[in-house]
Amino acid sequence: MTNSKAAHGACFQGWGIVHCLTLLALTLVHIQPAQAAGKKYALIVGVTAYRPGQPLPKLPYTENDANELAKVLTGGGYKVTLMTQAVAKVDGNEVLAPMSDFIRDQLDLILTNPNLKSDDIVLVALAGHGVQYEFLDGDQKTPKFYFCPTDADISKLKTANDITASNNLLDLSELYTALNTSQAGGKLLLVDACRNDPSKPAVTRSTSSVTLPPLPPPPGGIAAFFSCSANQRAFEDSTLKHGVFFHHVIQALKGDADTATAKRPADGQISLAELSEHVSSATYDFVQQKFRAKQAPELKGEFRLSLPLMSLAAGTSATTKPGELRIITVKGIDTRWHWIPPGEFKMGNPMPKVGRPSDENQVDVTLSKGFWMLETEVTQELWTAVMDTTLEQQKVKANSTKLFGVGPKYPMYCINHQEALEFCTKLNVLLRAIPAATELSVRLPSEAEWEYAARAGTSTRYYWGDQDAEADLYSWHEGNSNRGAHPVGQKEENEWGLRDMSGNVWEWCSDYFTKTLVGGTDPRGPTTASDRVIRGGGWRDTISSGDLQAGTRDGAPPMSQDGNLGFRLACSSIGD
Repeated sequence: MTNSKAAHGACFQGWGIVHCLTLLALTLVHIQPAQAAGKKYALIVGVTAYRPGQPLPKLPYTENDANELAKVLTGGGYKVTLMTQAVAKVDGNEVLAPMSDFIRDQLDLILTNPNLKSDDIVLVALAGHGVQYEFLDGDQKTPKFYFCPTDADISKLKTANDITASNNLLDLSELYTALNTSQAGGKLLLVDACRNDPSKPAVTRSTSSVTLPPLPPPPGGIAAFFSCSANQRAFEDSTLKHGVFFHHVIQALKGDADTATAKRPADGQISLAELSEHVSSATYDFVQQKFRAKQAPELKGEFRLSLPLMSLAAGTSATTKPGELRIITVKGIDTRWHWIPPGEFKMGNPMPKVGRPSDENQVDVTLSKGFWMLETEVTQELWTAVMDTTLEQQKVKANSTKLFGVGPKYPMYCINHQEALEFCTKLNVLLRAIPAATELSVRLPSEAEWEYAARAGTSTRYYWGDQDAEADLYSWHEGNSNRGAHPVGQKEENEWGLRDMSGNVWEWCSDYFTKTLVGGTDPRGPTTASDRVIRGGGWRDTISSGDLQAGTRDGAPPMSQDGNLGFRLACSSIGD
């Protein structure tokens, strides 16, 4: 602060084949839930565009499906490998292009892992076109299903007998074989597939309905959950920007499926029974009400319905890793939270610069409980969604003549301490209506929590080390900000996944400001004072001032509304 110290297929019949847009998700679930949680892996593939000259239309929402699923699974503790055309454009990610051989390579890395055990989870999701051909053996015709990677070549195919390696298709039976040879436990196959034609524009992943012969039944130990019944269409929706079935799968895994019924309470876990029950009902109702049509998902196979697929409260477990991500969607906005474990540290500046105040001398602190911390400062889009007011309105209230960065992903500023508390109150009301978050309560972090989370286990001047020269990689400050705030999350993260803990905007903490740092267990500042603590430095602060250091602190009057002052949130279970 400047006052004292200056962030899918469709199916069309042509050549006697059926083309189907599919999402395949293969999930190996816990066989013995009572055991310690196993490892979690996910391979997610989304194909948007295909080779020129192929009768495979571009798919508008498959990457949305893949990206959103990746976020949800990452929040659920999965180690995710994402393969899309967008990901492959990043230097060093070329092998993550959704091409047939690359997909096989990544699939092989996961499924042949000799260390997989029955309590491990592996999920493989393929989003893109699928094709079904008949294999001819004399008078007998057997349907065979294939997933189409981006390099698929089907332009001259008429039957499954014609298919060779040069067609670059992934055979469903090949996928089954790989799963059966894996050391992991049970399997769940999710298929988001229409059963009719993608060659014409429509609100479905196909148009005219045709009969699709049933896919081969899954081998023992595999359950199959299809997006619709035979002779039905799998709808997609431009408002959802997802296939309807897949949208509800994602929402179910986020927590919508964990609802209390007469037979069972909500328990913070999503079982296969809960997933299928919720998705089937939600998909059917949505399609009936919006499109006046039928889409009834089907679940088949041999499995235990009670097996858990997702733990919504995994982050509160003693086994949760520091920095583990949890995503909570609030009014369509994904908020990203990282787990901050309990622990001990020295609060304050280890090497204060000459002229720095003595209130930054180090003290020993113990935090007895872990908590979640928002990955970045509260953004302008999240503020508006919760408070129904805009930055421009806040500027007027603050009697400011200028704004310092405007946009949905910019940090919210011109917020006084009381308004930050009001935001927390209103957000907590919204959380009560989100099944995945009903046990959570957001608040401003204490000063000790803020610095502990910023340091992420380090003891240096900055959370990246002692070098001023690396400040540009981690922080927006006077030397690189062009005198204004920047969209959050653009700078490097700390060891626990938090971004913008240095620079961009100063951040309100819950404590009153005191000239002496308070140590001990779960310390708080005085019960009253003229100022509230602010932390982190901002875009108008210089490296030489020391304001960007992890231990730097300042105080501001609670009614301050400054273009260099915002806030981020901590989150705990209710009662903590």
